[in-house]
Amino acid sequence: MSQRPQFGCACCTPHMLPRIQHDPELAKALTEEAARQNLQVPQQAVIFFGGTIYPDPEQPGLTVEALGIADGVVIASGSLEDVREAMTSYRPADQPLTGEQTLLPGLIDPHAHLLSSAMILDWTDLSPISHQRLDTEYSFEQIKRKLVTAANLIKDKPEKEQWVLGYGVDPSLMASWTDFNAQMIDDITLPIKSTIKVFLLNASGHISYINTAAWAAAKLPDEFKTGVLTEEQSSQMLAVIPQADEKQIRINLGEIFREANQCGITTVFDASVGLFQKAYEVQRLNDMEATGQLTLRVGGALYGSNEDLPIWLTDAYSPQLDSDGNTLFTLRAMKLIADGSNQGLTGLQSKAYACCDEHHVPGVGAYGLYNYNPVRLLADVMVDVTARGWPILTHANGDEAITNVLSAYQLALYKVPASQGPIPIEPAWAEQRHRIEHCSLLHDDAIGLMQRMAISPSFLIGHVGYWGNAFQTTILGHERADLLDRCASALDAGLRISLHSDRFVTPFGPLRYMEQAIGRVMEANGEVLNEKECLDVNQALRAVTIDAAWQCHLDHQIGSLLKGKQADLVILAKDPLQLKDAQASGMRDTVVLQTWVSGRKVHSA
Repeated sequence: MSQRPQFGCACCTPHMLPRIQHDPELAKALTEEAARQNLQVPQQAVIFFGGTIYPDPEQPGLTVEALGIADGVVIASGSLEDVREAMTSYRPADQPLTGEQTLLPGLIDPHAHLLSSAMILDWTDLSPISHQRLDTEYSFEQIKRKLVTAANLIKDKPEKEQWVLGYGVDPSLMASWTDFNAQMIDDITLPIKSTIKVFLLNASGHISYINTAAWAAAKLPDEFKTGVLTEEQSSQMLAVIPQADEKQIRINLGEIFREANQCGITTVFDASVGLFQKAYEVQRLNDMEATGQLTLRVGGALYGSNEDLPIWLTDAYSPQLDSDGNTLFTLRAMKLIADGSNQGLTGLQSKAYACCDEHHVPGVGAYGLYNYNPVRLLADVMVDVTARGWPILTHANGDEAITNVLSAYQLALYKVPASQGPIPIEPAWAEQRHRIEHCSLLHDDAIGLMQRMAISPSFLIGHVGYWGNAFQTTILGHERADLLDRCASALDAGLRISLHSDRFVTPFGPLRYMEQAIGRVMEANGEVLNEKECLDVNQALRAVTIDAAWQCHLDHQIGSLLKGKQADLVILAKDPLQLKDAQASGMRDTVVLQTWVSGRKVHSA
């Protein structure tokens, strides 16, 4: 095995997902057709009262009798009498909440991938996570049954369309870890039809698996006839796979938006805008907003490539941190990627993976991968980005990657000039609100440095709930697994934190993020991972509302329901903040009755 750091392209690359067939004329026609359909939901003037209304996560336990919204913003909250008086000129409709119904600020997912989720929406789902729960019986046999079904559905199509595409394959979560290869897939497809080609994406986003028919179609070298591919070979493979077209992508994006709304999400921060189609991805989202197809508030982080940041990105656009609250799509940050995935064995570690002798990724050593060669190059990129005014989101999972990223921030940010306001801000770059994404394995000294550097973490909390047991028993070992998603320690150090899905890595569901952060239950065995890092319910709520909004430079518009803020809210069938179970078990099952974005009802159960 090689020693650290090993440089390479670790994850979040366009090489692992299909290409999109971009037809400018079709895109224009689709936009014009959507405009003619007038899909925009009108804003409403409404007074909500009854039930339980929590207007401000920064004031735990505060409830009000009524809340009034109009013109897309909160007009008043307080007693029903006072709200009626404030709303007199708006002719509002009454909406009483009954029984246990509860109104909260809209929920926020500060790190997801909308386009990549849409691109694979029609593929066969081979992941072990269903309805936000881990399937503890997940196995190769389950995947085999799904592949048989998919192959039978396409066996009579023209040969060029005989492709089975799947995503979410995760050997690390099988009851018995099973590494895939071409022979195993051939054994499934050959009895059905020899011309069926198979491409399966590993859940880590770093590896793919193919059968022999797919290997032949892509004309890959003999050494890849084993059927296990990394980025370069996957890119060759994807060149022969049928491309997604613009119409289907827009349909699928609409479905992703609805999925988010059904979970109570009013804002998503898309952490890789431009990854596949550069400027056109920005144009598509602007078009979808203009035609009423965008039912979410979307903050975008432009994707910066690993070693050569395309300067056209930062020159062509400026961060829209002071946008109008009624504008749903804005660009607000730049995304950089330092390493890969811990469960995919590509996150950069200070110690070798515990399972590196039994399981490893082709071309990857025992410590994982790092994307910047030399290591200092990340700091050079950060200097360019901050000079153009962009907040930075830096993906880092392994503890060694986090150390390198913090060093890069130190080298880059000292060049930021001191604030010129009446009260100096310390450090000078604090208001830029730079982040580390996923921030999975945190040592005490890293947390302390983040506090001194004003760098905040956004945690992929599904690592604990879904992969915690695998990290403990197979991938990292018990001691290192305790470093995972140290939410409470980060708060104790004075950091603001958020919780996210990284969709498509885990499904949308902020109430599930809260549940997993409160209980830290490993779903594979029902045990708690490092109880000292459990959050209380109010801390967890802040992490999916006001503190997530703060990280996204949106806290002046959303995250709470104070007067003048955007009317982004969610109505639930019961109060999740009053769950009697200390581990918040079942919080993810709370029914979302309504979701409102800028005073528009975008979901009704």
